[in-house]
Amino acid sequence: MLNPHPVKCRFCEIIKGLAPAYFVYKSSSVVAFLDRYPVSRGHTLVVPVEHYPDLLEAPDWLLAELVKVVKKVARAQVEALEAGGVRIIQNNGSLAGQVIFHLHFHVIPYYAYASTRRRPLSPGEGETVATMLRRVLEREQGR
Repeated sequence: MLNPHPVKCRFCEIIKGLAPAYFVYKSSSVVAFLDRYPVSRGHTLVVPVEHYPDLLEAPDWLLAELVKVVKKVARAQVEALEAGGVRIIQNNGSLAGQVIFHLHFHVIPYYAYASTRRRPLSPGEGETVATMLRRVLEREQGR
């Protein structure tokens, strides 16, 4: 169930345009943007537009939409960024590693011999990678 109480949420701020992000996908119900501290080049978060604290609170139709976008983003990472593999992570609750309590999926591309240490996303990398992923996603949407 949607939380009826106002919550200070970083992802809600991003979705409302109150905080910066490098978006790669937007629809009326789901957005995807680059992680500010990526594990690897192209690490993307897929997030519902409406605030749900975790997977257990979200309606099934929305979960289906989120997973469809996760798959599109993973495909775009393989094509645009030449990722050799993609890891999908979704945490629920602080004991499971959830830090931001707005439902989200991590779509993390992996590359041969690349570091997987988190680091700040530079503006140059953010613009370049977001543009590369958006091009593939927009082309796929047009098909």
